[in-house]
Amino acid sequence: MKRVFWALGLLLLAGYAAWPYVTVYQLDAAIRAQDEPALDRMVDWNSLAFNLEQDFDAVFAVDAEGDPEDELAANLIGIFTDLLVEPIVSFYTTPRGLAYLLNTQVILDDPFEVLEEDFPAEDTWANHIGFAFFSGPAHFRVRVNALADAKGTRGEPMILEFRLQNFSWQLTRVRLPIDEITE
Repeated sequence: MKRVFWALGLLLLAGYAAWPYVTVYQLDAAIRAQDEPALDRMVDWNSLAFNLEQDFDAVFAVDAEGDPEDELAANLIGIFTDLLVEPIVSFYTTPRGLAYLLNTQVILDDPFEVLEEDFPAEDTWANHIGFAFFSGPAHFRVRVNALADAKGTRGEPMILEFRLQNFSWQLTRVRLPIDEITE
């Protein structure tokens, strides 16, 4: 009887360990198919939007350091950032926008310039996973290696963070290589 409990425990542990990997595979399949109901189950759109907005706000942040002219510039940039960031975040927190972001690793100034040929049919973000493992009991992290540019050089990886919530693994954050975006 003791062996049955050990076997059952090991089976449950193996299932728990494999669960986020299956979710990553399902996310890739749902993005390729643009399956909105499946993506709604696998993506926490509110967390994703909040985190993307925080990342973009950090890109445009200005340190005023008490200088009135710098404070005015910081306020103007803050207003501009709000006007610029909101439509970009709104685009990337849709199934089509998420597919574009993950498959191209490009931040667009104008999300309306996306073309159908920008969506690769075969070579998706999942083909470039460099590392995927738990970062805590309810947190899972996937490092997606940067795609090679026209010169063949690779940049910093993109990090996808999943969290176990509501009895399922959900994508909650996409950490972009902000330093490369701002260059």
